[in-house]
Amino acid sequence: MEVLETSVYAEDLEAARAFYEGVLGLPCFQFQPPRHAFFRAGRGVFLVFNPACTEAEENLPPHGARGSVHVAFRVPEEKLPLWAKRLSQAGYPVWWATWPRGKSLYTRDPAGNLVELAPAQIWGLE
Repeated sequence: MEVLETSVYAEDLEAARAFYEGVLGLPCFQFQPPRHAFFRAGRGVFLVFNPACTEAEENLPPHGARGSVHVAFRVPEEKLPLWAKRLSQAGYPVWWATWPRGKSLYTRDPAGNLVELAPAQIWGLE
């Protein structure tokens, strides 16, 4: 079993798309403002929902959260400095974390969600 999809929530989908597609390079394959933006992320998908639209939809499970949530994207450890530079140049502050099996970096997307870029080995994965 593996993760098929995961999501964060943002009301400004244009800003979310600019960050996830423009800065992180995730291809946006479905963009339907004001409801959602969907991105390819490796073998899975990454979804951004506008909770103002999706929390109370009829005939669909409610999608919504308030406040910051967290997502981590797998990147090779040797690429982390390049990502830190790219994020900083795009105006996104970067924080580093050191773990027993490596390090990762964090930033916040335009909606305030905590976004981590990390090598798989921090979890003992290949």
